[in-house]
Amino acid sequence: MFEISHLHPMLVHFPIALITIGFFADVLSLFFTKKEPCLSKVGFYLMIVGTLGAVAAFLSGEYFTHEYSGVLGEVKERHELFCKIAMYVMIAASLIRIYLVWKKKTNGGLKWLVFGLYFVATVSVGYGGLLGGTMVYNYMINDTPYINNDGKEAETNAMKTVENMKAALQGETTASAKYAAFAQKASEENLPQIAALFKATSKSESIHAANHHKVLEEMGYKVDVKPEAFNVATTKENLEAALKGETHEVEQMYPEFLKQAKADNADNAVKSINYALGTEEKHMELYQSAIDALAANKTSTLASLYYVCPKCGFTYSKDDVEESCEQCGTTKDKYFVVK
Repeated sequence: MFEISHLHPMLVHFPIALITIGFFADVLSLFFTKKEPCLSKVGFYLMIVGTLGAVAAFLSGEYFTHEYSGVLGEVKERHELFCKIAMYVMIAASLIRIYLVWKKKTNGGLKWLVFGLYFVATVSVGYGGLLGGTMVYNYMINDTPYINNDGKEAETNAMKTVENMKAALQGETTASAKYAAFAQKASEENLPQIAALFKATSKSESIHAANHHKVLEEMGYKVDVKPEAFNVATTKENLEAALKGETHEVEQMYPEFLKQAKADNADNAVKSINYALGTEEKHMELYQSAIDALAANKTSTLASLYYVCPKCGFTYSKDDVEESCEQCGTTKDKYFVVK
Protein backbone atom coordinates (compact mmCIF):
# COMPACT_ATOMS: atom_id res chain seq x y z
CA MET A 1 0.00 0.00 0.00
CA PHE A 2 1.31 3.44 -0.95
CA GLU A 3 2.21 5.80 1.88
CA ILE A 4 3.28 9.41 1.62
CA SER A 5 6.72 8.42 2.98
CA HIS A 6 7.21 6.35 -0.21
CA LEU A 7 7.24 9.52 -2.32
CA HIS A 8 10.84 10.42 -1.53
CA PRO A 9 12.46 7.13 -2.64
CA MET A 10 10.31 7.26 -5.77
CA LEU A 11 11.69 10.69 -6.72
CA VAL A 12 15.23 10.74 -5.37
CA HIS A 13 16.90 8.64 -8.09
CA PHE A 14 15.92 10.99 -10.92
CA PRO A 15 17.98 14.04 -9.92
CA ILE A 16 20.99 11.82 -9.16
CA ALA A 17 20.88 10.33 -12.64
CA LEU A 18 19.93 13.52 -14.48
CA ILE A 19 22.53 15.73 -12.81
CA THR A 20 25.32 13.17 -13.19
CA ILE A 21 24.59 12.41 -16.85
CA GLY A 22 24.05 16.09 -17.62
CA PHE A 23 27.41 17.02 -16.13
CA PHE A 24 29.26 14.40 -18.17
CA ALA A 25 27.44 15.56 -21.29
CA ASP A 26 28.73 19.05 -20.59
CA VAL A 27 32.25 17.72 -20.06
CA LEU A 28 32.13 15.89 -23.40
CA SER A 29 30.81 19.01 -25.11
CA LEU A 30 34.10 20.72 -24.29
CA PHE A 31 35.90 18.24 -26.56
CA PHE A 32 33.30 17.66 -29.26
CA THR A 33 31.62 21.05 -29.61
CA LYS A 34 31.99 21.26 -33.37
CA LYS A 35 31.19 17.64 -34.13
CA GLU A 36 28.51 17.11 -31.50
CA PRO A 37 26.88 20.48 -30.63
CA CYS A 38 23.91 18.65 -29.19
CA LEU A 39 25.99 17.58 -26.17
CA SER A 40 25.89 21.06 -24.70
CA LYS A 41 22.13 21.20 -25.21
CA VAL A 42 21.75 17.80 -23.57
CA GLY A 43 23.73 19.08 -20.58
CA PHE A 44 21.57 22.20 -20.42
CA TYR A 45 18.21 20.42 -20.52
CA LEU A 46 19.30 17.73 -18.10
CA MET A 47 20.52 20.48 -15.78
CA ILE A 48 17.11 22.15 -15.76
CA VAL A 49 15.15 18.91 -15.34
CA GLY A 50 17.65 17.64 -12.77
CA THR A 51 17.27 20.85 -10.78
CA LEU A 52 13.49 20.48 -10.71
CA GLY A 53 13.93 16.84 -9.68
CA ALA A 54 16.34 17.85 -6.93
CA VAL A 55 13.83 20.34 -5.53
CA ALA A 56 11.03 17.75 -5.61
CA ALA A 57 13.20 15.07 -4.01
CA PHE A 58 14.47 17.41 -1.30
CA LEU A 59 11.00 18.66 -0.37
CA SER A 60 9.58 15.14 -0.27
CA GLY A 61 12.43 14.08 1.99
CA GLU A 62 12.10 17.14 4.21
CA TYR A 63 8.36 16.81 4.84
CA PHE A 64 7.40 13.21 4.20
CA THR A 65 10.11 11.04 5.75
CA HIS A 66 10.62 9.89 9.32
CA GLU A 67 12.99 11.39 11.85
CA TYR A 68 15.60 9.13 13.40
CA SER A 69 17.99 9.29 16.33
CA GLY A 70 21.35 7.73 17.07
CA VAL A 71 23.70 6.64 14.30
CA LEU A 72 20.89 6.44 11.75
CA GLY A 73 19.85 10.00 12.63
CA GLU A 74 23.42 11.23 12.10
CA VAL A 75 23.63 9.57 8.68
CA LYS A 76 20.28 11.08 7.71
CA GLU A 77 21.46 14.56 8.73
CA ARG A 78 24.57 14.30 6.53
CA HIS A 79 22.44 12.94 3.69
CA GLU A 80 20.11 15.93 3.95
CA LEU A 81 23.02 18.39 4.11
CA PHE A 82 24.70 17.24 0.91
CA CYS A 83 21.41 16.95 -0.95
CA LYS A 84 20.54 20.48 0.14
CA ILE A 85 23.92 21.72 -1.12
CA ALA A 86 23.33 20.00 -4.45
CA MET A 87 19.85 21.52 -4.78
CA TYR A 88 20.91 25.11 -4.03
CA VAL A 89 23.99 24.89 -6.25
CA MET A 90 21.90 23.48 -9.10
CA ILE A 91 19.37 26.28 -8.75
CA ALA A 92 22.17 28.86 -8.97
CA ALA A 93 23.83 27.11 -11.91
CA SER A 94 20.54 26.74 -13.77
CA LEU A 95 19.62 30.40 -13.39
CA ILE A 96 23.02 31.49 -14.71
CA ARG A 97 22.85 28.96 -17.55
CA ILE A 98 19.37 30.13 -18.54
CA TYR A 99 20.66 33.72 -18.58
CA LEU A 100 23.59 32.73 -20.82
CA VAL A 101 21.31 30.89 -23.25
CA TRP A 102 18.90 33.82 -23.30
CA LYS A 103 21.72 36.27 -24.02
CA LYS A 104 23.36 33.78 -26.42
CA LYS A 105 26.65 34.01 -24.60
CA THR A 106 28.52 30.79 -25.17
CA ASN A 107 31.91 31.85 -23.77
CA GLY A 108 33.22 33.90 -20.89
CA GLY A 109 33.75 33.60 -17.18
CA LEU A 110 30.12 32.81 -16.38
CA LYS A 111 30.28 29.69 -18.52
CA TRP A 112 33.14 28.33 -16.44
CA LEU A 113 31.38 29.37 -13.24
CA VAL A 114 28.39 27.29 -14.31
CA PHE A 115 30.68 24.40 -15.12
CA GLY A 116 32.26 24.63 -11.67
CA LEU A 117 28.88 24.78 -9.95
CA TYR A 118 27.70 21.82 -11.99
CA PHE A 119 30.73 19.85 -10.81
CA VAL A 120 30.08 20.75 -7.15
CA ALA A 121 26.44 19.74 -7.49
CA THR A 122 27.37 16.43 -9.13
CA VAL A 123 29.78 15.54 -6.33
CA SER A 124 27.28 16.60 -3.66
CA VAL A 125 24.36 14.70 -5.12
CA GLY A 126 26.58 11.65 -5.61
CA TYR A 127 27.76 11.66 -2.00
CA GLY A 128 24.23 12.39 -0.80
CA GLY A 129 23.05 9.37 -2.77
CA LEU A 130 25.80 7.25 -1.20
CA LEU A 131 24.62 8.27 2.27
CA GLY A 132 21.04 7.49 1.27
CA GLY A 133 22.14 4.04 0.16
CA THR A 134 23.97 3.57 3.46
CA MET A 135 20.75 4.35 5.33
CA VAL A 136 18.80 1.84 3.27
CA TYR A 137 21.24 -1.06 3.08
CA ASN A 138 22.78 -0.73 6.53
CA TYR A 139 19.71 0.22 8.52
CA MET A 140 16.45 -0.22 6.62
CA ILE A 141 16.48 -3.76 5.25
CA ASN A 142 15.02 -6.81 7.01
CA ASP A 143 12.58 -4.45 8.73
CA THR A 144 12.99 -4.49 12.49
CA PRO A 145 10.86 -2.22 14.69
CA TYR A 146 12.16 1.26 15.38
CA ILE A 147 10.46 4.07 17.26
CA ASN A 148 10.98 7.60 16.01
CA ASN A 149 11.56 10.69 18.10
CA ASP A 150 7.95 11.63 17.48
CA GLY A 151 6.75 8.33 18.92
CA LYS A 152 5.66 6.84 15.60
CA GLU A 153 6.80 3.39 14.60
CA ALA A 154 8.99 3.19 11.53
CA GLU A 155 11.06 0.47 9.95
CA THR A 156 14.82 0.14 10.05
CA ASN A 157 17.29 -2.62 9.51
CA ALA A 158 19.39 -3.91 12.36
CA MET A 159 22.71 -5.56 12.18
CA LYS A 160 22.78 -8.89 13.96
CA THR A 161 24.40 -7.08 16.88
CA VAL A 162 21.27 -5.00 17.37
CA GLU A 163 19.18 -8.14 17.78
CA ASN A 164 21.78 -9.54 20.15
CA MET A 165 21.77 -6.37 22.24
CA LYS A 166 17.98 -6.49 22.42
CA ALA A 167 18.19 -10.08 23.68
CA ALA A 168 20.87 -9.10 26.19
CA LEU A 169 18.79 -6.15 27.39
CA GLN A 170 15.79 -8.42 27.88
CA GLY A 171 17.88 -10.98 29.73
CA GLU A 172 19.54 -8.48 32.06
CA THR A 173 16.23 -6.76 32.80
CA THR A 174 14.67 -10.08 33.73
CA ALA A 175 17.71 -11.15 35.76
CA SER A 176 17.63 -7.93 37.79
CA ALA A 177 13.96 -8.43 38.70
CA LYS A 178 14.46 -12.14 39.33
CA TYR A 179 17.42 -11.65 41.66
CA ALA A 180 15.52 -8.99 43.59
CA ALA A 181 12.74 -11.54 44.14
CA PHE A 182 15.32 -14.17 45.10
CA ALA A 183 16.73 -11.74 47.67
CA GLN A 184 13.28 -11.35 49.21
CA LYS A 185 12.92 -15.14 49.38
CA ALA A 186 16.33 -15.50 51.07
CA SER A 187 15.31 -12.92 53.66
CA GLU A 188 12.14 -14.87 54.35
CA GLU A 189 14.25 -17.99 54.90
CA ASN A 190 16.49 -16.09 57.33
CA LEU A 191 19.52 -16.15 55.04
CA PRO A 192 20.64 -12.49 55.17
CA GLN A 193 24.05 -13.09 53.57
CA ILE A 194 22.52 -14.73 50.50
CA ALA A 195 19.85 -12.02 50.42
CA ALA A 196 22.63 -9.41 50.28
CA LEU A 197 24.30 -11.31 47.45
CA PHE A 198 21.10 -11.39 45.40
CA LYS A 199 20.49 -7.68 46.06
CA ALA A 200 23.99 -6.87 44.82
CA THR A 201 23.69 -8.98 41.67
CA SER A 202 20.25 -7.52 40.99
CA LYS A 203 21.80 -4.05 41.08
CA SER A 204 24.63 -5.22 38.86
CA GLU A 205 22.28 -6.64 36.24
CA SER A 206 20.29 -3.40 36.19
CA ILE A 207 23.52 -1.57 35.32
CA HIS A 208 24.18 -4.01 32.46
CA ALA A 209 20.63 -3.46 31.22
CA ALA A 210 21.13 0.31 31.31
CA ASN A 211 24.41 -0.01 29.39
CA HIS A 212 22.82 -2.22 26.74
CA HIS A 213 19.87 0.16 26.45
CA LYS A 214 22.22 3.10 25.90
CA VAL A 215 24.10 1.21 23.18
CA LEU A 216 20.85 0.46 21.36
CA GLU A 217 19.85 4.13 21.50
CA GLU A 218 23.23 5.13 20.10
CA MET A 219 22.65 2.69 17.25
CA GLY A 220 19.30 4.33 16.50
CA TYR A 221 16.94 2.04 18.40
CA LYS A 222 14.60 2.82 21.25
CA VAL A 223 13.54 -0.36 23.02
CA ASP A 224 11.24 -0.66 26.02
CA VAL A 225 11.39 -4.06 27.73
CA LYS A 226 9.79 -5.57 30.79
CA PRO A 227 10.93 -8.58 32.84
CA GLU A 228 9.84 -11.93 31.51
CA ALA A 229 7.99 -14.35 33.77
CA PHE A 230 10.14 -16.32 36.21
CA ASN A 231 9.69 -18.71 39.14
CA VAL A 232 10.76 -18.16 42.73
CA ALA A 233 11.52 -21.43 44.54
CA THR A 234 13.62 -22.18 47.62
CA THR A 235 16.84 -20.26 48.07
CA LYS A 236 18.85 -23.37 47.25
CA GLU A 237 16.95 -23.81 43.98
CA ASN A 238 17.16 -20.07 43.28
CA LEU A 239 20.94 -20.13 43.67
CA GLU A 240 21.19 -23.10 41.32
CA ALA A 241 18.96 -21.38 38.76
CA ALA A 242 21.02 -18.19 39.02
CA LEU A 243 24.28 -20.09 38.54
CA LYS A 244 22.85 -21.90 35.53
CA GLY A 245 21.80 -18.61 33.97
CA GLU A 246 25.16 -16.96 34.58
CA THR A 247 26.98 -20.00 33.19
CA HIS A 248 24.94 -19.81 29.99
CA GLU A 249 25.78 -16.13 29.57
CA VAL A 250 29.49 -16.67 30.22
CA GLU A 251 30.02 -19.81 28.16
CA GLN A 252 27.58 -19.31 25.29
CA MET A 253 25.55 -16.13 24.95
CA TYR A 254 27.99 -13.30 25.55
CA PRO A 255 30.97 -14.88 23.71
CA GLU A 256 28.77 -15.26 20.62
CA PHE A 257 27.42 -11.72 20.98
CA LEU A 258 30.94 -10.37 21.44
CA LYS A 259 32.20 -12.09 18.29
CA GLN A 260 29.32 -10.65 16.27
CA ALA A 261 29.74 -7.15 17.69
CA LYS A 262 33.41 -7.17 16.71
CA ALA A 263 32.48 -8.35 13.22
CA ASP A 264 29.97 -5.49 12.96
CA ASN A 265 32.55 -2.96 14.25
CA ALA A 266 30.07 -2.02 16.98
CA ASP A 267 32.63 -0.70 19.47
CA ASN A 268 30.14 0.47 22.10
CA ALA A 269 28.38 -2.88 22.01
CA VAL A 270 31.73 -4.64 22.43
CA LYS A 271 32.46 -2.56 25.53
CA SER A 272 29.03 -3.14 27.06
CA ILE A 273 29.20 -6.88 26.39
CA ASN A 274 32.69 -7.13 27.85
CA TYR A 275 31.53 -5.35 31.00
CA ALA A 276 28.67 -7.81 31.39
CA LEU A 277 30.75 -10.87 30.52
CA GLY A 278 33.47 -10.11 33.06
CA THR A 279 30.90 -9.40 35.74
CA GLU A 280 28.90 -12.57 35.11
CA GLU A 281 32.08 -14.60 35.58
CA LYS A 282 32.38 -13.04 39.03
CA HIS A 283 28.71 -13.74 39.74
CA MET A 284 29.31 -17.40 38.94
CA GLU A 285 32.01 -17.52 41.58
CA LEU A 286 29.82 -15.79 44.15
CA TYR A 287 26.84 -18.07 43.49
CA GLN A 288 28.97 -21.21 43.64
CA SER A 289 30.43 -20.08 46.97
CA ALA A 290 26.92 -19.43 48.29
CA ILE A 291 25.72 -22.86 47.12
CA ASP A 292 28.67 -24.54 48.85
CA ALA A 293 28.15 -22.56 52.06
CA LEU A 294 24.44 -23.35 52.10
CA ALA A 295 25.12 -27.07 51.60
CA ALA A 296 27.62 -27.01 54.47
CA ASN A 297 25.29 -24.95 56.66
CA LYS A 298 27.95 -22.22 56.85
CA THR A 299 26.17 -19.24 55.29
CA SER A 300 27.32 -17.07 58.18
CA THR A 301 30.81 -17.18 56.65
CA LEU A 302 29.57 -15.46 53.50
CA ALA A 303 29.96 -11.73 53.01
CA SER A 304 27.06 -9.55 54.11
CA LEU A 305 28.29 -6.41 52.35
CA TYR A 306 28.88 -5.92 48.63
CA TYR A 307 30.10 -3.14 46.35
CA VAL A 308 28.80 -2.68 42.82
CA CYS A 309 30.57 -0.56 40.21
CA PRO A 310 28.09 1.99 38.78
CA LYS A 311 29.74 1.99 35.35
CA CYS A 312 30.25 -1.67 34.49
CA GLY A 313 28.34 -3.48 37.24
CA PHE A 314 31.32 -5.48 38.50
CA THR A 315 30.49 -6.89 41.92
CA TYR A 316 32.86 -7.08 44.89
CA SER A 317 32.36 -8.52 48.34
CA LYS A 318 33.72 -6.62 51.32
CA ASP A 319 36.60 -9.11 51.37
CA ASP A 320 37.88 -8.55 47.83
CA VAL A 321 36.86 -4.98 47.04
CA GLU A 322 39.50 -2.94 45.23
CA GLU A 323 40.23 0.77 45.29
CA SER A 324 39.36 1.02 41.61
CA CYS A 325 37.33 -1.27 39.38
CA GLU A 326 39.41 -3.91 37.63
CA GLN A 327 37.20 -3.62 34.52
CA CYS A 328 36.61 0.08 34.00
CA GLY A 329 38.77 1.93 36.53
CA THR A 330 35.92 3.56 38.48
CA THR A 331 37.10 4.50 41.98
CA LYS A 332 35.75 2.79 45.10
CA ASP A 333 34.14 5.96 46.47
CA LYS A 334 31.64 5.81 43.59
CA TYR A 335 30.57 2.20 44.15
CA PHE A 336 27.06 1.30 45.23
CA VAL A 337 27.09 -0.29 48.71
CA VAL A 338 24.65 -3.18 49.11
CA LYS A 339 23.95 -5.08 52.32
